[in-house]
Amino acid sequence: MAKQTKKRKLKKSVIFKSFWFLFFLISLIAFFLGSRIGIFPMKYLSVVGIILIVLNLFFLFLVSSKKWNRRLLGCFFSIFFSIVLVIGIFYESITLGFFKNAFQNREHYENYQVLVLNTSDYENLSELKTGKIGVPSTKFTDGAKELQNEVKKRTSLTLEEKDNSSLVDALLSKNLRVIVMEEAQKNIFSEINEDFKNQVKVLETISIPIKTEKKKVIEGELTKKPFHIYVSGTDDYGSISQVSRSDVNMIITVNPITQQILLTSIPRDYYVSLEGMDDYDKLTHASLYGIDTSMKTLENLFDIEMDYYLKINFSSLVNLVEAVGGVDISNDEEFTAHYYDEPLKEFVTYHFDVGTIRLNGKEALAYSRERKSFLTGDRKRVEHQQKVLSALIQKIASPSILMSYPKILNALDGSFDTNMDIQDIISFIQKQIDKGFEWQIQSNVLEGTDGSEYVYSMRGHKTYVMIPDEESIEKAKVLMKETFGNNS
Repeated sequence: MAKQTKKRKLKKSVIFKSFWFLFFLISLIAFFLGSRIGIFPMKYLSVVGIILIVLNLFFLFLVSSKKWNRRLLGCFFSIFFSIVLVIGIFYESITLGFFKNAFQNREHYENYQVLVLNTSDYENLSELKTGKIGVPSTKFTDGAKELQNEVKKRTSLTLEEKDNSSLVDALLSKNLRVIVMEEAQKNIFSEINEDFKNQVKVLETISIPIKTEKKKVIEGELTKKPFHIYVSGTDDYGSISQVSRSDVNMIITVNPITQQILLTSIPRDYYVSLEGMDDYDKLTHASLYGIDTSMKTLENLFDIEMDYYLKINFSSLVNLVEAVGGVDISNDEEFTAHYYDEPLKEFVTYHFDVGTIRLNGKEALAYSRERKSFLTGDRKRVEHQQKVLSALIQKIASPSILMSYPKILNALDGSFDTNMDIQDIISFIQKQIDKGFEWQIQSNVLEGTDGSEYVYSMRGHKTYVMIPDEESIEKAKVLMKETFGNNS
């Protein structure tokens, strides 16, 4: 009888200690993942490590006690804190997964559409056996040369290089039976040429992958000296990898030493000299020739060196604002915004009153896009874009955002593209957590005058442009240098 009693006590002791052992294992996993993420300062990791050691020793003491109530208490604490740590492990796991996938080298895609007239009987490219096919000049984009190689593989047609305007004219005049144009370029001509829009059909789309290399940086660079980020907000939904016009063009100048941020917005229709093209065009068209063209064009405009880029689209903005629970905006002018909602395939309307208003994702997009309701047009639009971005930065930098942390990572996953290095990002976040900086955010919008000019992407067609104001450009240069401080 005594042996059976002893066995029962031993069995119960093992059961109680197993709950502590489970907590011990979960503690090790949580601490290991926390250290692997790298965003937590060492002083915080050390404190957490000491707390976990103390808790483990205390719980082991309780479950090893001969007193029944202490064992129960130790068992309860072990279970409770195990659940807490499992929640922490969940947060750590999604963070690791996000960093692993979000900052890898991405392939961009240039989507080329094979076009013929609606009256044509052709259904695919392989049906065309003889004759010529119009293709974009190889100097236009990185993918144009690869496109020509792909067309040569698929058909025996003779390739004839032309600029986009000449391709459109040749197809409409029936001098060419078939042409190939990059999708975003084709959309531009569809907006200004009703004949082209209504008389042309797409046989197929050829996607050409373009590899973008990350900028090589010195470890910890983001925390040691000021830098510029070019933000390109493209006018499309869905995949961030496709080529599109840049509806938003902004330079974020960050000084991590003085905790200053300068937001410089450039109107999308700014008439600028495109890098590498020896011609002028709207800034919004620069991104059609690659993100590097946009960056170098702005470098030349402001006499700066652009360090990084961040590319987002309409879907990115909607998802991120929704993830943070909306943003609060101080609106100084009542207006109504109308635009075509691509995912819904219908026109939508949003009304904005004067005062402090809270915007959800789609409202923030409408607020950032509208320009026709204002006398100042695009100038007002970029002011609104800055307000939305400033509100997002303040919201994401606040401690309360931890409750929306998984939603934010989910919203960001796959919805942006950047050449920033993951280790630099981690160092920057680590320093922010360590110091708890409050950032001073300043905004500036470039000015210009309305005009009508021929542009590189639409040869032979005059279109609306904004002629840059030189004083406005000089003011922007001064503000950037001031933000850089003695590091410029």
